Amino acid sequence: MDEDVRTGSGSWVGSGTASGTGTEMGLPPGQRWVRRFIRYSALPPPEVDIERYRLRVADVELSYGELLGMIDFRGRMDFHCVTGWSVAGVEMEGITFRGLGRIAEPRGRYALFTSLEGYTSIVPIEDYLKGILLLRIDGRPLSYEEGFPARPFFEHLYAWKSAKWLRSIDFLNDYVDGYWEARGYHERGNVWLEERFKGSGGGRHLARSPMRPEVPGGGR
Repeated sequence: MDEDVRTGSGSWVGSGTASGTGTEMGLPPGQRWVRRFIRYSALPPPEVDIERYRLRVADVELSYGELLGMIDFRGRMDFHCVTGWSVAGVEMEGITFRGLGRIAEPRGRYALFTSLEGYTSIVPIEDYLKGILLLRIDGRPLSYEEGFPARPFFEHLYAWKSAKWLRSIDFLNDYVDGYWEARGYHERGNVWLEERFKGSGGGRHLARSPMRPEVPGGGR
């Protein structure tokens, strides 16, 4: 997603809803606009076999083709990394989680995301319902480095919640830490409240290594 900064506002398809309308929201505290994405991967990137890929949402499994047929959101939203950089007005297409709830009802207080390589993140259900399952960027599928074939996205939460290479979504009544939450990052991660770290917020960022441009086992 190496893109120039752009501005614009969201537009929805059908009855889907998502939070925010791109750069109309402005810049959250502690962030700075940058022109290009920095891609990270906390764990070794996985192999992706799109023909066999299935996203499990609770007890429902969906193929990539089925997911594309369910798109109900197209618009521009801002992307915020917890380390302090933001990219404005990214053109996104996906499925609102409210829309996805028509076939996989979110029963629980939290949504837990698990990636193909084992990475996890967790969000409260009220935040889950404000997000989308991101499938396309700038009119094309996500690239492998961007998390192909699918990842959750929440404009109002820091991007570590947006688990790449998504494998499953489970709904829980009790909170559990995800990968970065277990390492001191905030349980929710609201960008407008600067919820970067747990407790008093006095933590510090752990080292992240940018992904290399060429990754084995490509995704498309």
